[in-house]
Formats: sequence, structure tokens, C-alpha cells
Amino acid sequence: MRALGAIIAGGQGRRFGGDKAAALFRGKPLIEHVAEALARQVADLVVVGRTWTGLPFLADRPQGALGPLAGLNAALHHASAYGYDGVISAGCDTLPILPDMASLLAGGGPAYLDDHFLLGWWPSALAPDLERHLAEQNDRSIRGWIKRCRARPVPPSAPLHNLNTRADLDAYERITAS
Repeated sequence: MRALGAIIAGGQGRRFGGDKAAALFRGKPLIEHVAEALARQVADLVVVGRTWTGLPFLADRPQGALGPLAGLNAALHHASAYGYDGVISAGCDTLPILPDMASLLAGGGPAYLDDHFLLGWWPSALAPDLERHLAEQNDRSIRGWIKRCRARPVPPSAPLHNLNTRADLDAYERITAS
């Protein structure tokens, strides 16, 4: 299976109080932790919604400010145009990226890691459906998309941490220090 890895990184970081992707964990930006782990599991890797040195960039589609689905939409259309079977998506703010994430999710229909809705497998054939979903002015949440495409939840093989605030990052640093 040929998968495109997509790091969804276009958020404004309001709850975090700044740029989450660039926030340091163990001396390295969060986005780089995600990129290194995800790159081992996919054929190619892109960052969606913002630029990051050393990684190919995709702009949100159809435009920015539509949330993570605009990033996923851009990745799905890129994957479809360039012959990938699908997209393995991850936010720039969830750690760790499980070393078996692709094998847990990929194949079959759409799937996501339970309680971590942006960590998912999205077949390329879904690109036109997501484009329509965004155009309909309906529920643009990732949960709304999961419901519409009937994605299946998959239990993660280890605990995951969504780092939405600096307090979340501080807590994750304490947890992983031991």
C-alpha cells in the first residue's frame, strides 16, 4: 500500500498561546517529532496548512480557515493526483506517533485512532466526497467527516497525548521524563 503522510499544521495555536508546531519538546519542535515518526511509515510526507523547512508544503483546500478538514482535503486530492492509495494523517500536536500507526489503520475503508480523530487513514477515493462535504457548509468538524464517511475507530496500541495547551506539553514532558 502506497501511503502519503500528511501533517496537518495550519491551526493558529490560540489555546496553546503560540505556534504549536514550533514548540520544543526535548529540544526539537513538535512537528519534527511527528515528521520523523510518520516518515518511517509512509512513501512520502507533506505538511499541510503551513510551511516547514525541509518538508513539501500543501495549501489548505479549498482555502485556509476551514479547520483541519481543509488540510485533509488538500492531502487527499494530492494523493489522488499522484497515485497514492491513501493518506495517513496526523496533527502536529499529538505524541507519540505510534510506530505501528500505519499498520493499525491502513487498508480497507477510512479509519482513525479512537479518541484521536485526526490520526487516521483516508483512502484517496474519498477526495471528491470530502470536497463536497466542505462545500455544503455543514459540520466541518473532523467528527462530522468521520460520521459522513463511516470511518471506523481503531484502538491505539499505546497512550497518545494531544498537546493543545502549554500545560498539556508540560504534563507530557513530566510523564515521559521517567
